[in-house]
Amino acid sequence: MNDLTTIDPAALQELQAELGTQIQGGEESAIVKVPYLEINGRSKHKVTKKPIPEGHFFLRGVEEEAYAESVMFRPLCSHIQYFHWGETDEIDPKTKKKKRKLLNKSIPIINSRQEANDRLGTIACGMPSWDDRKLLDPAEQKRWRDMQNRVTRGLVTYTGKTADGKEVSYENQPVIMFHKNSNYSGFWNQFMRKLPKGKNLYDYQAKLTSEYNENGSVTWYTFNYEPDISNPLPLTTDVFQTMQVFKQSIDAEKKQVMDAYFSAIKEGSVDNAAMKALGDSLEEDFEDAAA
Repeated sequence: MNDLTTIDPAALQELQAELGTQIQGGEESAIVKVPYLEINGRSKHKVTKKPIPEGHFFLRGVEEEAYAESVMFRPLCSHIQYFHWGETDEIDPKTKKKKRKLLNKSIPIINSRQEANDRLGTIACGMPSWDDRKLLDPAEQKRWRDMQNRVTRGLVTYTGKTADGKEVSYENQPVIMFHKNSNYSGFWNQFMRKLPKGKNLYDYQAKLTSEYNENGSVTWYTFNYEPDISNPLPLTTDVFQTMQVFKQSIDAEKKQVMDAYFSAIKEGSVDNAAMKALGDSLEEDFEDAAA
């Protein structure tokens, strides 16, 4: 059989706790890299320069990038994670701009009540408290907000077309999404908050569509989620095994960050003020995350 009856309940309970799958009312492995599910914001392909449809979904990191107006997405886990990127002095020969480098990152956490220890021995890359951030100027607020990401892993199914018109289908393809700013709160507000209490993220799937936004000369797309609450999905062995792989990858990433965290503390770099930065007030970000 290929359903829940073949899955160890204890193992499932462990996954639920670690991956943060339930809506309330192991083994170390290498970090697994899966394709990124994104919305295309270009009129031409960056490399081939061929026309591609704006506002369509595609997978970055696969052999054939196929574009579709909508996709079906089944989330398996979702976390909050902080990333601090900065510029280097090295110039990218293609873009002629300074290369970006990841300066710091935190462990993934299920909610803001957990401590997001980071590689430099601080919490959430030194993120100020919600009250302190409100006192900063808009540019500084955005700098901090850019660090806060919702990282969601799951399975995507769709049929799309490449830039050459070739039809390509993906079924239950493991993917990852990194969302910040105006896309940060979408998954929480449009998907998680609509699920019945006591249910899990993986019990349902959602139709994903894109929405065009503009502010002066700046344009961007946001994710919209339409969860199908009327049709719960079975937890098959294949889906369970994918969840296990995700957990192993998350565990490996946590270990790398925590090793660096404790090493930084031993070197005396911990910032006591940052230790108090996270509070329940960060929950407000879910309801009102500005672009």
